[in-house]
Amino acid sequence: MNGVTIVYAPASTANLGPGFDVLGLALNRHVQVSDAMISDPVSDDASDPCGPDHVARVAYERAGGVEPIWFDFDFAPSRGLGFSAAARAAGAVLAFVQKGMEISAARRAGYRVVAELEGHGDNAAPAVFGGLHVIAGDLNHRMSLTMPGQLLCWVPHNATTPTDASRAIMPSQIERSDAVFNLGRLGLLISALYEGDLTLLERATQDRLHQPSRLDAAPDTRRALESGLAAGASAAWLSGSGPTVVMVVAADKMDAVVLALPTGGDVLMVEVDEAGARLG
Repeated sequence: MNGVTIVYAPASTANLGPGFDVLGLALNRHVQVSDAMISDPVSDDASDPCGPDHVARVAYERAGGVEPIWFDFDFAPSRGLGFSAAARAAGAVLAFVQKGMEISAARRAGYRVVAELEGHGDNAAPAVFGGLHVIAGDLNHRMSLTMPGQLLCWVPHNATTPTDASRAIMPSQIERSDAVFNLGRLGLLISALYEGDLTLLERATQDRLHQPSRLDAAPDTRRALESGLAAGASAAWLSGSGPTVVMVVAADKMDAVVLALPTGGDVLMVEVDEAGARLG
């Protein structure tokens, strides 16, 4: 291919409350991987080629890439927004595009690389394909989505949450009543997102499997989630392993919700990314 090739891949929010390791939604913040120096970088380290241990470089090489690549991003890593999945998606898809694949084929091939490196598909599928995905083992299904409100992220300034450490504090066994609770909420959530029903969302995004233990370890995140709901957010959930909180807010409640959120974090207005990994 002639000229510069750039691949963008989106952030994502996983779980959406009750859908632990099952649901993932792409958001319109991005990483980019390029086969040339990025001309107008956002991050401070985008001027140098990726080193051999860089997450995007590892995926690029796993997909057969051999040239130097550069990396940039416009959302913070280690905040529960699928940073590693997005980096891997952009790197793998770039390698397949360099081999001459059309972008749709490069996404399909790239997904296999990203899912293998991530270990699960709830961030991998939205990072590669965009939209909302339901994951069932090695099957990912993109479902129709009608988001009934504005998506808002509260992203703490300094706190980070390594995924492995966050999983380690979760209980290894659950009560049957908690499993039934989550199954009911997950059914409601799928219905609410398909039908665009704002009235179901708060109950539909409740969870008993992973959020309680994770929020116990992140009091500022708990305060953000509870403050947003108390101020009128229609739904709020811990994004992935956290510490970011994602909310769905009706337009007439937005000012009150933003004012209620803790000052130790950034408020980002985001949309659903429908494109997934794409050429720039």
